[in-house]
Amino acid sequence: MKFTDLTESDILRAKEIYFDKSKSWDERMTLLMNLFGKSERTVRKWCSQKLGFKERVEIEPEILTIAKKREHDQSKKIFLITSAQNATKVHKQLLTNMESYAEFLDAEILVIPFRYKNPTSVFTRDQETDDWWDSSITDYLTLNRHDLNNRISVLSDVKIQPTATAPLQGLEGMTGDHSCVVGHPRLELKTVPVMDTSKPKIMFTTGAVTKQNYTDSKAGKKGEFHHTFGFAIVEIKDDETFFFRQVSANDRTGEFIDLFYGVKDGVVSEEKNVEAIALGDIHVRHCDPKVTEITFNNIFPKLQPKKVFIHDIIDSESISHHNLKDPFVQHELELEGRNDLAREIDEMIEWLKPLESYDTYIVRSNHDEHIDRFLNETDWRKMGTFKNAIPYMEYSLAKLNGKAKNGVIPYIINQHYPKMKCLGYDDNISVKGYLMSNHGHLGASGSRGSINQFSRLATKTVTGHSHTIGRVGGAVSVGTSTYLKLRYVKGASTWVQAHGIVNRLGKFQHIVFFQTKDGLEYTTLK
Repeated sequence: MKFTDLTESDILRAKEIYFDKSKSWDERMTLLMNLFGKSERTVRKWCSQKLGFKERVEIEPEILTIAKKREHDQSKKIFLITSAQNATKVHKQLLTNMESYAEFLDAEILVIPFRYKNPTSVFTRDQETDDWWDSSITDYLTLNRHDLNNRISVLSDVKIQPTATAPLQGLEGMTGDHSCVVGHPRLELKTVPVMDTSKPKIMFTTGAVTKQNYTDSKAGKKGEFHHTFGFAIVEIKDDETFFFRQVSANDRTGEFIDLFYGVKDGVVSEEKNVEAIALGDIHVRHCDPKVTEITFNNIFPKLQPKKVFIHDIIDSESISHHNLKDPFVQHELELEGRNDLAREIDEMIEWLKPLESYDTYIVRSNHDEHIDRFLNETDWRKMGTFKNAIPYMEYSLAKLNGKAKNGVIPYIINQHYPKMKCLGYDDNISVKGYLMSNHGHLGASGSRGSINQFSRLATKTVTGHSHTIGRVGGAVSVGTSTYLKLRYVKGASTWVQAHGIVNRLGKFQHIVFFQTKDGLEYTTLK
C-alpha cells in the first residue's frame, strides 16, 4: 500500500489504533504494520510526519502551578489540613463546617490535592478532562512543603495513591526529626523511634474533604471502605512545640467534634462530655504525676467522660517475675523500699480514688497478671524478702476460697471500690462501635497482639499495652501515662504520653501530651 492509497476510513482506523492506550505501544505498532503492510520504521514516519499523529502533551493546570508555590500564612497558629481528589465534588457540609471552625479558631485551611483515574466516575461524564478540582477548594490547594515550625512539616509535595493500604510506609526518614502530615483519604497514624523521648516523631494522615470516587476493582473498593471524611488539626504553640489531632466527620452530615468543640451546619458549639476515655497505661508506681494532674484536673472537668477505661493499673514492680530473676534489681528495690507489694497495692488504691464517682472499667492487663504469677510460681519460704509473706498468704487464700476468680487485682479493687467494673479477658464492652475491653497484649488464637492484627478484626478496637499511639484502619492504640524513660527502656523509643476519647458521633481522637516551656500540655484551645 502506498501512502496516497490510504482512504479516509484507513486514516480513522489508524488514528484509533495509535491512541488506544489500553494496548501497549508494541501491540499498537503491530496492528498498524498489518493495516499499512509496511515496516515499523515506515509506519512511524507515516503516523508522525504525514498524518500528524502525536501524543498529547500534558500541560499542568494553572491551579496546580499556583498550588506548588503556595506559602502558608505564618501569622496563623492553627491549621486544618485535609486532602481532595481530582474530578470529584467536595462534601459541601463538611467544607462549610471546616470553614466555620477555621474562622472560629482564626485558623488556615490547607487542602492537599491528589489524582486518581476512575473511568467510570459520575463526576466526569460532562467534562472534557478529569484534571480539575472543585472550585470551592481551589483557593486552599497546596502542593508545597510547609514547615509549620521546627518540629512538624506538611508533606503536600508527596503524592500517594488514595488506594494505598499503608500510606505512611517508606516516609519515616523523609523529614529527619520532624513529625509530618501526609495528605491521604485514609486515617492512619504511627510513631517513629527516637533517642530523645521529649521530642517524639509522629506521622499521620489527613482524611479527605471530597466524596468517595473509586473504581469497582478490589483496590478501589478497599479505598472506598477506608475513605474518611475529615482533616488533621495542627496547633503551633512556639517554634519547638506543636499539638495535633485527627478529626473525622459524620459521613452524611459533615458534622464533627474536636476535643470540646462540635461543629454542625456551620455552627460551633461546646461539647459537654465524651462517651468514653481510655487512659494511657497507668503503671501506678511509674505514672507521671503531671499526666495524672492534667487528666483529673483539666481533661475530666472539661470532657466529663461517661465511661473511663484503665489499662495496666499496676506495674507489679515489687514482685514481677522479670525483677525476681535479677539479683541486682532486687538489691536496688530493697534499698529503695520498692519491693513491698502491700505498699504498691496501697499506691494503686490511692490513685484510683478520684475515679470512684465515674463509671470506671479496669481492663484486664498483662501487668495485673504478675501478681497471680507471683502466687503461682513462688515458694513463700524461699522469698528474697519476707515483707511480702502476709500479702502472699492473704491473696492465696482469696484464690483458694474462690473470691479472686477474675484475678487478684480485680479482687483487691472491688474490695475498696465495689462499683468499679473489673473486666475479664472474654468481656466485650463496646462504646459507639469500639471494643474497649481489650488491653492489646493477647492476639488471636494465643498469638501476641498487635495493632496490625487488630485492624483485621470484625470490630473497631481501642487498645493499650504498646505505650505508643497508632491508628491502622479501625484499630487504634493509646499511649502511656508513665514517664517516658524507665529502667527497662533502652535506646530509641516510640513511647508517647497519650489518652484516647470516643465522642458521641462514634469517632475516636487521641489526646497527646507534649512537654512545653509551660509544663505538660495537649492543646492551645481554651
